[in-house]
Order: sequence, then C-alpha cells, then structure tokens
Amino acid sequence: MKKSIVAGLLSGLLAISFAGTASADTIINNSTSGYYNSSIGQILDGTSSYFPAANSGAGDPIYNNMSPAPNLSSANAILGNWLSASPSFNAYWSLASIPSTWAINAETAIVYTINAGSTGLTNVLAQFGVDNGIYVWLDGEYLNGWMAPGGAGTSEYSLNIGSLSAGTHYMQILREDHGGATGYNINVSGDAAPVPEPGTMVLLGAGLLGLAAFGKRRMNKEA
Repeated sequence: MKKSIVAGLLSGLLAISFAGTASADTIINNSTSGYYNSSIGQILDGTSSYFPAANSGAGDPIYNNMSPAPNLSSANAILGNWLSASPSFNAYWSLASIPSTWAINAETAIVYTINAGSTGLTNVLAQFGVDNGIYVWLDGEYLNGWMAPGGAGTSEYSLNIGSLSAGTHYMQILREDHGGATGYNINVSGDAAPVPEPGTMVLLGAGLLGLAAFGKRRMNKEA
C-alpha cells in the first residue's frame, strides 16, 4: 500500500515537471510591429555621453553596460509617457513596422507589446544589433544600454531577462545614431511557462491524501 502511494505521488511530481514544456519561441523579431516615434531628431545630441554630437563630432565611442538610465528630459514633449508600465502614446507615435534604418544623426524610439499569456514566460533572452547605440527598458524599468561603431549584427548585444509574469508587458527601446550609417536587428525569445495538466493534479492530490491517511493510520497503531 505504502509503495503504491509513494509511486503515485512521484508520478504526479514528474508529470508536473514535464507537462507543457516547449522549445523557445520567438517573441519579437525584425518583422514585429510596434509603436514607433521618429520625431526625436537631434534634440538629444550632445546632452550627455549617451548621445554624442552629430556627424561623429565627439568621436566614435564604445560603451558597454551603460548605467544609469540616459537623461531624456530634452525630448520629454516628443516622447510623452512612453516609459510608463502601461504607456499611452501622443501624436508623435504610430503603430507601424519598425524600419531597420532611420535618419542619420537622429534618435528614434520603439515600444513593443509582449503578451506573456496566462502563465507567463521563462528563459526570456533579448538580442540586439545596432549602429550606433541602443537603450532598453522593460515596463519602464531601465535594463541596459550599449554603443559601438560598425554594423548591426543580430547578436551584437545580449540581455538575459529571465521570467515575465502572466499578462501584457512593454519593451521600450531608444536607438541612437551619431553619423555615417544606421542599422538595427532584434530577436527576443522565451518559453511559455508550463501548465500542470488537470489529470496530473488529481494524481498528485490523491498521492498526498494517501500519504496523509497512511501516516494517520500508523500513528493510531503506535498509540
């Protein structure tokens, strides 16, 4: 009797561990539409090291893991409340396909909507390529930024986001350029969090109840 109960309990736990597992799915790529703002222009140029002067006037710097978040106050009227955890968008924004290139020496902003479903997402990995700089937020929380000369390889920069809770999330991106050329690639992938199957939960519950009953019976015998 005891062995069958333990076996049932173990079966339930194993089934939960493997139920609903899946390979990583693409959440965002170069074909994903988003909210787009191309009206920033050169307002931010020269305001800090995050935004070098136009036409490489401040050289062609390389920065990794840029912190803290960039100061965007000069562009507040154009950007609006895009960095809210639940953003709304003013007249400078439109829902569009995100272009891989944009005006040289200008900055542009993007907001992607991520639907994490009813169970959330795990193992979320974001990869970016950009010429020249990029700054990334999630639900208004600054994550990281990078800048370098050269092209826009798909995995030039990687960001391990980890898990996202169920529901809707927003990835906010500011792209920077200080002359020469522009380019952009993005790929965000993740796994849907597993959902225990109803039959598995019944099996697990039966195993737990059986163990409780077994323990009670044993205690009565020893009393």
